[in-house]
Amino acid sequence: MKKPKAQTTNAATVAAPLKAPAPAPALRKVSLAGFATQTPASKSAKAYPLLPDPDGQVAEIVTSILEKSAQVEALEGAVELEKAELIALAKPFYFTHHHGQNAVASSVEARAADGKAVRVGFSNSYRGTSDDMAIARIAGEHVTRYFKQSFELKIKGDVIPDAVVEPLLAELQELFARYGASAALSAKATIKPTKEFHTARHTLFSVEQNHELDKVVPISASVKTKLGRGGSDDE
Repeated sequence: MKKPKAQTTNAATVAAPLKAPAPAPALRKVSLAGFATQTPASKSAKAYPLLPDPDGQVAEIVTSILEKSAQVEALEGAVELEKAELIALAKPFYFTHHHGQNAVASSVEARAADGKAVRVGFSNSYRGTSDDMAIARIAGEHVTRYFKQSFELKIKGDVIPDAVVEPLLAELQELFARYGASAALSAKATIKPTKEFHTARHTLFSVEQNHELDKVVPISASVKTKLGRGGSDDE
């Protein structure tokens, strides 16, 4: 009696199990639980002496100032809206144009039909965020190098050497508690990119990733209308 042949398995036809993506490194965060949260100070109404106006001249000037101020505010509001629109148009070009480059221009030029120009400047300054999960998801393995927690106790917390941050804060709390002044300490924490991120982002991340990062930590952008001679910006 013949033995049944053992079935052979072709390794090439067997799908290898999918590996789960490696989790992004956790962003190092310092606990500020022992410090009070900063709250805006309330302002109380003040009484001021009234300027005499025997002949109505003061009233006429005040009326003119208020009317002109309202016109100026309306124009300034319209200009700010148009600047914001221009910045929104310039950002996609900024990220696309500089993708893969190490030398990044500080501004993008925009021209009118008559040749006059303004510049949309992108500075190495970013609004912070508390959404460290979103930053870790988008930045992945680069999160610990290019993003860092920043906190302020009337000092810049992100410039303290990492090795001494926690003992220094503990001693600071103990010091203020010793003098019964713990309420005088307040803290505000946020996540911000490091200084190296501004240039490195164009080679580390895709255009799409940079757009996603900009939604979480927007780049500081402004429209410069006064341009100096020789093509330099007039600050």
